[in-house]
Amino acid sequence: MEIKVAFIGPYDLVEEVKDVAISFPTITLLPFGYKDVEETIRLVGQCKSEVDVLLFAGPIPYQLAREEVEEGKPMIYLPHNGTSLYRVFFQLLREDRYKDDRLRFSIDILRKEDIEERLEELDIRIEKMYVKEFQLGQKTDDMMQFHYQLWMNQQVDAVLTCMNSVYKQLVQLGVPCYRIIPTKTAIQECLQRAELEGKSRHLSDTQLAIVIISVDSFAQKSGTSEYELQRKKLAVQQILIDYCEETQALMNWSDRDEITFVTTRGVIERTTLNFSHYPLLDQIVNQLNLTASIGIGLGRTANEAEIKAREALQKARVSGGRSCYIVMQDGNVLGLLGNERVIGYSVRSDDPQRLQFARKTGLSVGTVNRLISYCQGHGSSKVTAAELATGFGITIRSARRILSRLEQSDLANVVGEEQPVSRGRPRQLYQLNASLFT
Repeated sequence: MEIKVAFIGPYDLVEEVKDVAISFPTITLLPFGYKDVEETIRLVGQCKSEVDVLLFAGPIPYQLAREEVEEGKPMIYLPHNGTSLYRVFFQLLREDRYKDDRLRFSIDILRKEDIEERLEELDIRIEKMYVKEFQLGQKTDDMMQFHYQLWMNQQVDAVLTCMNSVYKQLVQLGVPCYRIIPTKTAIQECLQRAELEGKSRHLSDTQLAIVIISVDSFAQKSGTSEYELQRKKLAVQQILIDYCEETQALMNWSDRDEITFVTTRGVIERTTLNFSHYPLLDQIVNQLNLTASIGIGLGRTANEAEIKAREALQKARVSGGRSCYIVMQDGNVLGLLGNERVIGYSVRSDDPQRLQFARKTGLSVGTVNRLISYCQGHGSSKVTAAELATGFGITIRSARRILSRLEQSDLANVVGEEQPVSRGRPRQLYQLNASLFT
């Protein structure tokens, strides 16, 4: 199994990472060196679609790249704390910069608490330490001026920096500057993480996924000619053929107007933008004005994936159609509607509090998880039986039963009423207990 890892960092550090990567036979390292950290975005654009994992020289290039990389692509950066700090403090001691407890220095990027912890471990006492922690959007020149002004004002005896460009500028100006760079041990640990992330990504790509699409609008209605019906079918067929060609999926169109795809989890992750929305559903529902339900199942075998896809399709149907549900191999359920994820929950839980709620109410832990997810998704802990029935795709009677059990268990209270638009008795408004969401 070949795992492609892009390393993005200063040229001198690129060579060190390449040397360490030789001991990882499954990793193919693609080096992308820069002179200035601002080049990171351009380099990420060149390589992000070609590699399995992105490895950065530190938190600054990592943060710069985050908005440029799609969700789900593994991203790792080399740490500068720990052994890297030990090494630079050893250099200070060796070069006799530390005299009579009068060490004064400035340092960047790292958190003050991490630095103080390392100083305490090494039993190094200092007179003064100036820290400029990393902030997103910070410029290299700002970092350089921070150190240089302290030196010119004779407030520090040495400068410690994580940034190669800052280090080079300060050395040229005659400032005693020490660069904090990751040790070989830190590089090895990050490459091991990259290897694990890459293997996990390859395994998810090979996990089977079955997609079942049920188009409800194909049933002939009064006033609809057979020609119109066939035109709609041809339009759907064209969209699905294009999708199959793009994803290299296998398609089967049954006589009962159900379309089945066989593909991999990796394809589904990419085409749903890491399970955030499903453009294929949007094309069928909005562009062709059809009612369709989509169920996606993930599993180790075709049989397991199809069982989960059928379960997901049923959830999509009872929620009123025009939606897509995904049932993962581990039992997690995601509901997608248009361009947003509307619900996500697990049918299992090892959370002792949620298990206690399930036992107390007599509801399944899956129903408890689903209820919490529904309220969090809508940003409110207040709900009526009608709203819950629509959100869960169940009858109002079943929704009332759920809310009644919560009320009997002191996990919900009636706090008001809502008058329906049409005729009918007022709907009770329930407030769910805050303990459900902690």
